[in-house]
Amino acid sequence: MKYMLLKLNEEKYWFEIENDNYVNRQIVLDEYNKFHVSCMEDCLAEGSIDEADLEGDIEHLTKQEFEDVWQSVLKHYKKQWEEIKKKYPVGACIQGVCSYFYPQGTVITGKDFIAIYKGNETLCINRLVQFEIKSYDDINMWLVVE
Repeated sequence: MKYMLLKLNEEKYWFEIENDNYVNRQIVLDEYNKFHVSCMEDCLAEGSIDEADLEGDIEHLTKQEFEDVWQSVLKHYKKQWEEIKKKYPVGACIQGVCSYFYPQGTVITGKDFIAIYKGNETLCINRLVQFEIKSYDDINMWLVVE
C-alpha cells in the first residue's frame, strides 16, 4: 500500500493506493476549500495511478499521515454512522440504487445510507436492488451487503 498527497493548483488529493496501483480511498480538497471523500461520493480516481503521468507536486505519506486526514474529515459523520448501524442491523434487508463501481465492489446508495456489494452478481447502474446486510465497513462507513 502506498499513500500520497498530490497538490495541483488550488486543489489537494490524498490517495491510498493498492499494490496494483488502483486507489482504494481518496480525499479531495477543492478550490473552494470543501472536502470530498470517496466513501461518501463518487470521487475515486478512475484507472491505475502512474506517478510519472501526474501533474503537480507529489508528496509521499505514511499510512498514519493519510489516516489522520481521513479520520479528521470523517469525524463529522461519526454520529450519523452510529445511527445508521442502529437503524440497519446485520441481517436486515435494504433497498437502494446501484450507483457506481469501485475496486472494492459496487456502491449502492439509499436515502440515508451507502452500501458496498462485493458479490459476483452483475449489476446495472441506476437500477433498484435489494440486499441483506452482512456486516459493516467502519473505515468507509458503508453497509456491506450480499
